[in-house]
Amino acid sequence: MDSNGQPQLRLLLAVTLAMIVLLGWSYFFTPRQPQNQSANQQSNANQTSGNTSTPGTSIADNSGSGGNSVSNQNTGAAQQANNQGQANPQAGSPQNQTVLADINPQRSLTIKSPLYEVKLDSRGALATSWILLRNKSEKADYPIYADGSDQSNQKPLQLISQKALEQSPPAVPFRIITGNNELDTQINTKNYKISETADEIILSPGEKKQVTFEYSFQDTLVRKTFTFSGDSYVADLAITATQNGQPLSNAMLAIGASIGDHAINHHSFYHIESEAIASVAGDIKRHQGNYSFTNYDSEGRSKLADEGSVNWAGVGDAYFAMVAIPANQPQRVDYTAQKYDVNTEPFYDSIFNWIIRSPKTSETRHLVTAFIPITTDGSVTRIYTGTKDYFTLSDYDKYISAEAGRNVDLVHIINFSNYRILRPITTTLSIPILYALHYINQLVNNYGLAIIVFTFLFYSLLFPLRLSQSRSFKKAAGNAPKMKEIQDKIKELQKKGVPLDDPRMRSLQMEQLRLTKDALPIGGCLPMLLQFPLLIAFYTAITISLDARQASFLWLPDLSAADPWHILEFAFAISMILTMKFTPTAPAVSPEQQAQQKMMTYIMPVMMLWFMWTAPAGLLIYWLFGNIVSLGQQLLINKINLQPAGNITSTTVPEGAKPVAARKV
Repeated sequence: MDSNGQPQLRLLLAVTLAMIVLLGWSYFFTPRQPQNQSANQQSNANQTSGNTSTPGTSIADNSGSGGNSVSNQNTGAAQQANNQGQANPQAGSPQNQTVLADINPQRSLTIKSPLYEVKLDSRGALATSWILLRNKSEKADYPIYADGSDQSNQKPLQLISQKALEQSPPAVPFRIITGNNELDTQINTKNYKISETADEIILSPGEKKQVTFEYSFQDTLVRKTFTFSGDSYVADLAITATQNGQPLSNAMLAIGASIGDHAINHHSFYHIESEAIASVAGDIKRHQGNYSFTNYDSEGRSKLADEGSVNWAGVGDAYFAMVAIPANQPQRVDYTAQKYDVNTEPFYDSIFNWIIRSPKTSETRHLVTAFIPITTDGSVTRIYTGTKDYFTLSDYDKYISAEAGRNVDLVHIINFSNYRILRPITTTLSIPILYALHYINQLVNNYGLAIIVFTFLFYSLLFPLRLSQSRSFKKAAGNAPKMKEIQDKIKELQKKGVPLDDPRMRSLQMEQLRLTKDALPIGGCLPMLLQFPLLIAFYTAITISLDARQASFLWLPDLSAADPWHILEFAFAISMILTMKFTPTAPAVSPEQQAQQKMMTYIMPVMMLWFMWTAPAGLLIYWLFGNIVSLGQQLLINKINLQPAGNITSTTVPEGAKPVAARKV
């Protein structure tokens, strides 16, 4: 995966370059490096308020001995304390506290509902499996499967990372981190007593079930009470953790590591790996391991933090997420990442590697975890674990906001934009596109066909503008010979040293103005300018639309992924060349300009082919079919356009212009 950009930045640069090339041919920008965390933020990430040790060095991310015996746990805790430094003095437990043996048997409890299947382990009262079964909202209800599934092989969509499970102790959701190593070891690795005697709970729609996990030792009590609903992605988690009857301070709830679809073979700009996400101080923070985290230590770990009022925080990938909505808004959220390498099936990450047949067989991934400060007095933290479908999240947003007593704005779990300044625009434009595509899909029962119908309707609305564009450029082309003649005269006068304020020079300039007044080529660029924001919005809609995920069309198994045969990419580039050849452009009045136009007819499609190599098939269908419709419209316009292509000399004189007597040179 390229670590030098983000998906929307990549598309934004691609389209911006295309627009600049079409309008000026002379200005090129290279992709910007994604901004790293500032030094101050990195410094903040290394500290916590109240002398609390950061989770980046706590038991949550320690890959050393987890310990099944008292001896091993004490050794591991001692090593952690040595690595971490002083433990949190407010944790209420001495550093030399003895780690006790298990008094409860290890059990697993499975909760099944029509929407999900969850497995909770008594060891730490942690989630070791979370399988999503369906996407359900007021707009849709359909099963969902892991990446790479088809009708003959429908793989379950597992959100818990196997790599996270292999950590010691497992880096899985619902760990409690206090900053006291021995205390954290005790409450995250010992077996809790489960209130439910059965090993499996089956919930029907509308049914709720409360399950309590409890562990006590010496003067410490930890109780986790889960409430699951048969028809909701939201589970309530009430945590009571006390020492000497007083709630533990500085406790944090771990979400992650790396919640998402772990069946993805390799990640790209569009099928991203799991990232930490949070709503902090009115902004949306996103931290992917491959570009946000820096300064990894010798064991491949890094950490950072965001300061400000935290509305919600969690971890998710492009289409799925687990997010915690705390009862009280803390003022900080911490994140950790641990990188590791995995072997993959061979894949080509660029057109260059595809041409030279040099596939990649591995990639670096990251275990990303969010740590949300919580109160341990039994207050309820709501956990949303489900799809990032807009229609689903908009339904839950109303419910959770009412329950939390504040505007949660859960829909922004969806990545409408990485940039705050663009987010209102892309959100405003992409949501109507989502509704339109969903409505058309309901009619035609195929998402690929829905994209084509939508594209045809939109480009039909642009037809009058294209007609105006064609006539503007045709007028400019008709005036081109006369314009060249004037330019030649101006050059001759300049060679003779005639100043610009000379009446002869001013006369020629006035003539130029008359020629361009009624045939200003820039006016013909309006259709392209209108398509630019829509293209960004359509890109956003396709990349966030759960309806597009695993939607098949013709030879394409998944419209949210790249074309496996790359037919669309090459067809798109060819369609660009044909469209540019048949579309009128600003007149080239010099050999240099003519050479530039010919060159850009071929260079720009190649450039876009490189940018769009791993783009979602749904986006390429939109752009390819849009080029086809544009080409058809242009051929029709060329046929019906009555404007002659010969020399056209405008007789319109700008208001206030004074006649100038011509002089011989």
